[in-house]
Formats: sequence, C-alpha cells, structure tokens
Amino acid sequence: MEEPQESMTERRKELLRTIINEYVNNYLPVSSEMIVNKYKLPISPATVRNEMAELEREGYITHPHTSAGRIPSDKGYRYYVEHLMERQGGLSLPEQHNIQHQFYQVQLELNEGIRLAAGVVARTSQNVGVVSSPYVFDGRLKRLEVIGVQERLALVVAVTQDGSIKEQMLSLKEPITQEELSIISNRLNATLHNQNRTQIEKKVQDWAEELDKIVATRLVEMLRSLEQYRDVQLYREGLANILNQPEFNNISTMRQVMQTIETGTALPTLIPEILQNYESGVQVVIGGENRFDDMRLLSVVLARYGIDGQVIGVVGLVGSTRMEYNRSISTVQYIAQLMTNLLTGHSGNNFIGPT
Repeated sequence: MEEPQESMTERRKELLRTIINEYVNNYLPVSSEMIVNKYKLPISPATVRNEMAELEREGYITHPHTSAGRIPSDKGYRYYVEHLMERQGGLSLPEQHNIQHQFYQVQLELNEGIRLAAGVVARTSQNVGVVSSPYVFDGRLKRLEVIGVQERLALVVAVTQDGSIKEQMLSLKEPITQEELSIISNRLNATLHNQNRTQIEKKVQDWAEELDKIVATRLVEMLRSLEQYRDVQLYREGLANILNQPEFNNISTMRQVMQTIETGTALPTLIPEILQNYESGVQVVIGGENRFDDMRLLSVVLARYGIDGQVIGVVGLVGSTRMEYNRSISTVQYIAQLMTNLLTGHSGNNFIGPT
C-alpha cells in the first residue's frame, strides 16, 4: 500500500505509533500531557495536541466522548500495520524452539497437530486461535477440449482427474477452424496432462502471447474456480482470552463476540475465501474493514498453510482490534510454516525436529 498521506510527517508517525502502543498496553485514552511527561519530549503538550488534532482530522485517531485523550481508529491501526510496525521480534527464539518441539512431538498425528496449532496460537497471541483442517484438492488436468462455436468464439472444456468438469467461453481475435482448435487441444493435453493449477500456471507464464497461452491461461482460471473449500472443519481455541479483554466486559458485547466466534457464519465464510486467495503471506482484516457486521469489533489475522494446488488449510487468530499486531502476525506466520512442514512430512514421512 502506498503512502498517499503527504501530511503524515515523521513526528506524526512517531506520535501515532506511541498512541497505539500505549493504548494496546493499557486500554486507556492517550493524552498529550501523558505523552510529553512519560517520554520527556522536548516539545510542549500544546504542540502535541496540535499534531494529535491533525491525526484525528485525517481519521487515524478518534476522541472518546468521555475522555480528553485519543484512541486509535481502524484506519490508524491499518497505517500502523502497513508502515509503522516492527517486522522482526514478534516471537523470541526460545519461544520458537519450544513451539517447534511441541509440533515435533505430535509426529504423524495430523488432527492432533491441528488442535495443537489452534492452542499454541491462542496461548502465544492471547487471542482466539483458529485453524482449519486441510482441504485436499485433486485438480490435475485429465483432458482439455477447445470446441469452435462460432468463427471467433470457442468453448473450453476442462476435465480433472477427480471427475470435475468446467466449461467457459473464449473469445478469439481471429477466425479459426475446428481443425486448428483440435491441434491446439492435443498440443496442450500433451504438455499439461496430469498437472495441477499451480504447475500449469508456472509452466505457461513464459510462453509467447499466442493462442496456446491464451487457452492455457483460461484453463488456469477454470481450475482455480473449481477449488471450492466448503467442507473444511474449523478448530477454535482460547475464547476466554478475548472475553477477558476490558473492551468486551459488557454482557451484550460479550454475548455477541461469543456467538460470532463459536456459531456465527462470518468465520466459516471467510476461511474458504482465504483458501481460494492464491496470494501468499498473512492477511489482516481490521475492525470495520470486515464486511460482516458482527465482526467489526474484531480483527482477524490469517495465513494459508500446505502445498498450493494440492492440500491447503488456514491458520489464524481472532481478537480485539487493540491486539499486539506484530506478535499476532509473527505467531500466525510461524505456526503456518510449521503446519506446512508437518503436512509435507505427513505425505513424505520426513518430519521436522527441534533445532
């Protein structure tokens, strides 16, 4: 994400970082006097107030009506995650070794590993750990046919090894005969047979921009659309961690959070979307960025684990927007990598061990 905010000076960046760190640690609105006194800044509280007023005007912090202090907004947290957060140091090496040793002990027990992952994420981040069971996808190409419908229109039919069939129309720049389309089909079948979406995508990326590549690129899109992850099982651990947070001590809010995490439809809907998203890395959804109304009090940190195009799951956490994002993201990244190692070992009998 770019930094379009020309008004975000270095002083304001540091001020926003300070406000977020203080609020995450103490759950108290942050005042200009407190910042100046605690950090012994060589500027007056009035100067800090002016800078905070600008941050508030830009939407990075907000002003609770019962306090003279300021608290971060969802926009402020997003800017922090994108631009201000430390990228290292979320998990110490002793913590990593301890977690890795626990995974080494589960060995071949994949279900035990999934439950362990949810528990470790919950304990380490002090949020709710969420881990999906891995989805096995046998989307290897069995047969491809390109059938002429009109002079400049063809039907692409893909059949996978698990029997799934997908059809899509393809517009052609030039008229082409069925004989030519059949030659292309045979050539692609010889080249791409028994390969999955990821393998095909890598193979064709350097091809010349000719009809073979156009058809193969459409095939990749078709195989991706067949990757439906609707029946994965979701493991949750650590609900008490966020119910103990002061922002959820109201009974109605507590009830809403419990229902959202335990029985709501938002997480079961969100997990398949993350599985289908082929971008790597950790995805962070903060408060009001959630399109689900019942998730807007919460932030979600999710990452995929597994072998792309073959077997994939999700590791993540759910917590207050006032979470320690560096530690949360580091935890999810690390556990996702260990789950990938465990899954790779599960298929190849080569397990990780403590280092």
